[in-house]
Amino acid sequence: MSALPDAIKLLPSFNVERLCADLDSVRKQFQSHGNSTVAYAEEGEAGGWDVLALRCPGGDPSQIGEGTGGMEDFADTKYLEWTPYVREILDGLGVPLRGVRFSDVAPGTVVPEHTDQPYGLQVGWVRLHVPVITNDHAVLFVNGEANRWKPGEFWYANFGAPHSLCNEGDEARIHLIIDCYISENLFQLFPEEARQHIDRADVLFFEEERSLPADLSGLSGMIRIPPSFLNRFPEPPTESDWSASGQADIEGELGVRDGRVVVRLGGRGTAMAYLGNGEFRSLCWTRERTLTVESRDGVRWISFRYQRGRNVLRTAREQPLL
Repeated sequence: MSALPDAIKLLPSFNVERLCADLDSVRKQFQSHGNSTVAYAEEGEAGGWDVLALRCPGGDPSQIGEGTGGMEDFADTKYLEWTPYVREILDGLGVPLRGVRFSDVAPGTVVPEHTDQPYGLQVGWVRLHVPVITNDHAVLFVNGEANRWKPGEFWYANFGAPHSLCNEGDEARIHLIIDCYISENLFQLFPEEARQHIDRADVLFFEEERSLPADLSGLSGMIRIPPSFLNRFPEPPTESDWSASGQADIEGELGVRDGRVVVRLGGRGTAMAYLGNGEFRSLCWTRERTLTVESRDGVRWISFRYQRGRNVLRTAREQPLL
């Protein structure tokens, strides 16, 4: 996995004229990239950066970037109906989608170096780019290497590595950005020489949500959660980090709403997607972390699991009030 290049030109290419026609139909709908979430904080400070969400949680364009928790899964916004060629591209990829957006970086804009973590094949999602309008002076640096991508090309990049962006040209740099989960179809987009570097045992593949079974539909009560389950880990935690021994557990409430288990902490609810065998992931996230409801000698327990590639950590808490 470590030998995979930081930037890879993917096999498909797309019709620039049709992409520009779709862009023109929504150009007046862009909004400032002012995202305040941790993952986007440094990006949002850059200024000169507008976006338009075509897919985001709940299909609400104002929720772009809020994809790692909440009550609603990723869904199309109304603007995807205005962009038929983009819809055709997305349908043709055959990959499980997260968010999709147009990103407009104005001339003179500099986005400081940052990382998007957790990210990558080992975590379960990647970000793909299709340049629509650009210029030779719009440069993306990934791990110090300059990338100048052409309109209509299709690119994967390792955005978990340090990267930055500057547009020193006279024209906007507008890309279609596609975030997707990992499936075998994704790898068919990579050239053969790149696929040879992918160790599937180190890939976190996407698992679809299943219907909640009857024996779990009555779950309700207070639960104890190790603080590590709520922490972001740019790098994999140690076993000691994950077990959170010596740290006070966090109290939350677990219940069922609209056929999904919901975990509430401090008044905020996060819907959980059921994966089978008592295991759940956050609705808008991957199996990077899951919780599994178990019964031991008639008492409920929850096992909290962390996975990055082939590395798995577990810790469990008795749940006497569940």
